[in-house]
Amino acid sequence: MSQLPARDLSAVKLADMFSEPGCPLCRHRDRAVTRYIEGFMYESVSDVAFRRSLDDARGFCRPHVHAVLAGGRHVSGGPLGSAILFGAIMRVRERELRAVHDAGSLSRGRRSQEAVRAAGCLVCAEAATVDTAAVNSLLRLATEPEWAVAIGEAELCLDHLASLMAAPGRPMVWGDIEDRQLTRIRALRELVEVFAHNSSHDRRHLTSPEQVAAPGQAAGFLGGMPDDTGRRAR
Repeated sequence: MSQLPARDLSAVKLADMFSEPGCPLCRHRDRAVTRYIEGFMYESVSDVAFRRSLDDARGFCRPHVHAVLAGGRHVSGGPLGSAILFGAIMRVRERELRAVHDAGSLSRGRRSQEAVRAAGCLVCAEAATVDTAAVNSLLRLATEPEWAVAIGEAELCLDHLASLMAAPGRPMVWGDIEDRQLTRIRALRELVEVFAHNSSHDRRHLTSPEQVAAPGQAAGFLGGMPDDTGRRAR
């Protein structure tokens, strides 16, 4: 349990994310998205407004298709809800593909571009909303000394750190937070480079456990925490 001061529900949820290793904002987004998926699988599979939004979006992105399948199994114990949604999505996408197949030479290019256009994934949209709210909350919380220290020391991933640095309304203390984050990144980069240097057969004995762990930590910084949305439901 985090000891960070939290005076509202959003701060309580964020504080818990800082009590574990890895990027707290990745973890916060992952858990919020899992709740979102399980929520619509439980309540909205047959909801007219939700189904219309899903038709307009033309489905989910590739990772979130699998998350929806896992979330449906967790909610209902089986794939029925997922099957209903997937059938509706397939009807829309099949119609697009058939339009390409049936198109003449003049319209096939346009029809093809419509079919290859990425789905406007509702889960991705929710994730973006969660990220925006979390960034704004952290900027507000950073004015408190305990939070400023926690944010400065957190294993923030590249995307979330860049989002925080780009956000308007940063408090005066933010420069110190960025200094600590950049010091962390430099130290990690140096560990990765030393590990690579020491990986030849004649220098392997010089490799330390910190250097061995560095590539995985660098992957966490560059790529964020692995998205296990829905995996806990399997």
